[in-house]
Amino acid sequence: MVKLIFTRHGETLWNIEGRVQGAMDSPLTEKGILQARKVGQRLRKEGITRIYSSDLPRARATADEIRKAVGIEEILLDPALRELSFGEWEGKNWWDLRQLHPELFSLWDTGPHQVQIPGAESMWEVSERAWQFVQELPRLHDGETLCVVTHGMTLQLIIKKALGIPVEQWNDVPWQHNTAVNIFEFYEDGRIHPILLADHTHLDDDIKPASGFTSKK
Repeated sequence: MVKLIFTRHGETLWNIEGRVQGAMDSPLTEKGILQARKVGQRLRKEGITRIYSSDLPRARATADEIRKAVGIEEILLDPALRELSFGEWEGKNWWDLRQLHPELFSLWDTGPHQVQIPGAESMWEVSERAWQFVQELPRLHDGETLCVVTHGMTLQLIIKKALGIPVEQWNDVPWQHNTAVNIFEFYEDGRIHPILLADHTHLDDDIKPASGFTSKK
């Protein structure tokens, strides 16, 4: 068995400006750095042996704060953990895009998988690349506890896979706030046991606690 702790990067400049990041990047804000330090402090007693991270700078910066808190020497980077590439939308303001493409966003709001953004990855492509990476971890690190730092949409899709929820279904998976914590046990026989989902009680009180969930496994 391997225990996997998944989290999202801290708040970034483009998060607060409402800009689409995807494969592009913006730096962590002061609040984002503090969030990363808080999640690192929270995870100190989990016995983390390795940290994997997306190679995008916002995830690496978050992983580095966790690394310092838990006493790990290095971060293992992998592009499979990158955020979904939003193609032509990257760098643009979400509100402006809504004004320009009201018909697309009427679909997006009922299920973002229905919208294929020009030049972007599909959610199935991201789900497949990220899940292939995750599935290798139990074989490579049996008996260990790993922290995996990734991005909002990619994390949502990983959690869906782990819970047996299809890409098309959104209601049963809560949103992953910055540095939300998800903990799963992966077993050799293929069983996946969820322990914690989208929890952010280490953050300030201005974020509501994550709602409960019922495992589909």
